[in-house]
Amino acid sequence: MSTKITGYGTPATVVTGSTRTGGVERVAGDAPQSGPASSGGDSVTLTNSARTLQKLGDAIAAAPVVDGGRVESIKSQIAQNTYKVDSLKVAAKLLQADQELPNH
Repeated sequence: MSTKITGYGTPATVVTGSTRTGGVERVAGDAPQSGPASSGGDSVTLTNSARTLQKLGDAIAAAPVVDGGRVESIKSQIAQNTYKVDSLKVAAKLLQADQELPNH
């Protein structure tokens, strides 16, 4: 049984399954990626969006912890008006971040 649900300003959503709580929701245009099926007959597929979110979550979890001492040092320099911004370093980091973004 499939039910097509559409809404104003949102992409079409397809819900499959015999019950509302047992259904699987997929946004139209988000092709599911097949994964290995379990021996019990049930399987789970993740959309490209879900895979991207998982990668982002992993990247956030792997991010370094904030260095409190460095933060306090910079706060102190700003308060004393002695903090200097290295514009070349900022520009280089912005370019690096831009190059790391996926192409859309």
